Amino acid sequence: MTDVVLALDLGTGGGKAALVDADARVVRSTFVPYPTSYPAPGRHEQRPEDWWAAVVRSCRDLLDADAGRHRVTAVGLSGHSLAMVPVGADGSALLDSVPIWSDTRGEAAAAAHFAAGGEDEWYTTTGNGFPRGMYTVFKAGWLRAEHPDLAARTTRLLGSKDWVNARLTGVECTDPSYASGSGAYDLRARTMSADLLARFDVPARWWPEVVASTTVIGTVTAEAAAATGLPAGVPVVAGGVDNSCMALGAGLDRAGAAYLSLGSSNWVTVAGPDPVLDPVTRPFVFDHVLPGLYISALSTFGGGSSLQWLATLLGRGDDIDALLDEAAAAPVGANGLTCVPTLAGGTVAEGGPAVRGAFLGLDLGHSHGDLARALIEGIGFSLADAAATMLAAVPAYPAGERPAVTATGGGARGRLMLQVLADLLDRPLARPDAAQHAAALGAGALALLGIGAWSDTAPLREARREALRVDPRPDLADAYALPRLRFDAARDATRRHAAATSTPDDHRI
Repeated sequence: MTDVVLALDLGTGGGKAALVDADARVVRSTFVPYPTSYPAPGRHEQRPEDWWAAVVRSCRDLLDADAGRHRVTAVGLSGHSLAMVPVGADGSALLDSVPIWSDTRGEAAAAAHFAAGGEDEWYTTTGNGFPRGMYTVFKAGWLRAEHPDLAARTTRLLGSKDWVNARLTGVECTDPSYASGSGAYDLRARTMSADLLARFDVPARWWPEVVASTTVIGTVTAEAAAATGLPAGVPVVAGGVDNSCMALGAGLDRAGAAYLSLGSSNWVTVAGPDPVLDPVTRPFVFDHVLPGLYISALSTFGGGSSLQWLATLLGRGDDIDALLDEAAAAPVGANGLTCVPTLAGGTVAEGGPAVRGAFLGLDLGHSHGDLARALIEGIGFSLADAAATMLAAVPAYPAGERPAVTATGGGARGRLMLQVLADLLDRPLARPDAAQHAAALGAGALALLGIGAWSDTAPLREARREALRVDPRPDLADAYALPRLRFDAARDATRRHAAATSTPDDHRI
């Protein structure tokens, strides 16, 4: 019987459970989807009980399939960021459905607070570069304003993985990476800011204790063991926010490393000893799960979720791979069709949460492949803008060398997305053989470090293999020039449309 750790990865689309061995190999994994509801503009919600149900089912399915071949020695979690679960004195969630990272209901509280200024100072203190209403401290303001009865009963605000950790161990805490997405975390001091909490009038007692990501916070309780099939008493480490766990799993364990994440949303990330901050482009920064490092990133919100929407709308939800083959057969420029993929709102650089997506240039001759090609190119143009800013923070490669930028996430499975990005970035892209497991590998690494099975992350680096490498095609640079101009014009149009149609009530009921 070989020792492994269990990595639990709570993503936007569902929960993954993976067994990771001491050689940083995912020996078995399973995935259980859960839904997101959209009850009103700007409201994106999930049920914590769905997270727990996914954990229970994925653990049981994984352990049943493993049939006792491996012994689980620790558990580590990765969880999607900026979720807010208010819990009461007994640890139970006080809301059946809670706001997740992309939910902007905190915008009214943020707008009121920053009406007299101070937003740039807040950004440079926290590195919180997503649209401000997404951050937990402003969602907490919404809770106090809209549900004062629940706020009065709230004892803690927990993030996604922290709520699951509490179900596993009975211990309520968080780690620096998740805390750094709260809206009230001082990046340079690496602590929750008493000054910001006082300014935002949010009780300090609502925020759980912050411990290192590799800290063993407790063990699997008898109740959790009965539900999941895990042995009681297995150590559980604090884990980290998905952005930082994915960065670790993608190889960002030292300064200067970079990767692209292609999922429901997309981002380009660099690791460094200092945060990358710019009040204009607003990179978002999280504390890393490794000490002494930050991860800084720029994102685009139109990603896999927009592609899934298109496939479903076209009746192609069950054959996305075939749809992408048709997109690959379409020419650069999608026969004159342009897509701005911000269907669920944009980042600050993309126009903010009120902006929406668009197809421009549609005619009766366009095919499914043209629609998909235009969307892929729109994602590529948006991400290329972000990459230009962030890759400038990565040391230039020596003359004659062309190191590939790592690409991870579900969007890295297909060649077309990687090829479009390689063309637009003029950099090789490489998908590691475990690209779809980056966050789980990061969570597993934290568990292995936490119980002392690893002394450093060298096994993670040694295990990396390239499954696919895509080189840029410089001969197509001219072919992308006109589609790029069309995209810029289309994105400007969506910004003007958002400005003309936005109302003060766009993000609240």
